[in-house]
Amino acid sequence: MIFPVKAAARAVAVAAALLSTSTAVWSQPKPAPIQPPAASGRTEILNYDNWTVTCRDPTDAKEKRVCSAELSIFQESGGQRRAVFSWVIGYNKEGVLSSQLRFPPGVSIAPGIELKFADKPPRKIAITSCEPGYCEATTPLDDGFIRDASPIVQAEAVITASNGQPVTFTINMKGFTQAVAAVRR
Repeated sequence: MIFPVKAAARAVAVAAALLSTSTAVWSQPKPAPIQPPAASGRTEILNYDNWTVTCRDPTDAKEKRVCSAELSIFQESGGQRRAVFSWVIGYNKEGVLSSQLRFPPGVSIAPGIELKFADKPPRKIAITSCEPGYCEATTPLDDGFIRDASPIVQAEAVITASNGQPVTFTINMKGFTQAVAAVRR
């Protein structure tokens, strides 16, 4: 999805600058990643405004249906389109509902990422890994997180670039509540 927001243009410009800077490396162990839906079985793709939910029914009746939801912010340049920010919601290997935020490298690791939900206190999320093509931050998606995020129309994710400048991604939250409910089923 492309979000025609003026603030997004600024975020895209800074994201492009992030892509051209050096990659930071995180030395701590990575938390369990969100389990992507398995490749076998029937696939169902549902759209809830800005969120896309992908569910796969297993071929083995003993296995459970697996779903994940994703929202992406894209940059278009020179006729090419690439994601500069993605938010994935799903269950990790331990069975914990989690959020995984993915963005370009070239960030300052220590400040982490800050999610702002309207007038609620910002949520600080540690950056858990940086690879040559992306960095990510992962956090459990508890009931308080869902309660804070559900009623809002717009959130902000603030990341600090390696040059110390803040990079703000404006996130259109339409469909968040429905996407989380679909993943939890």
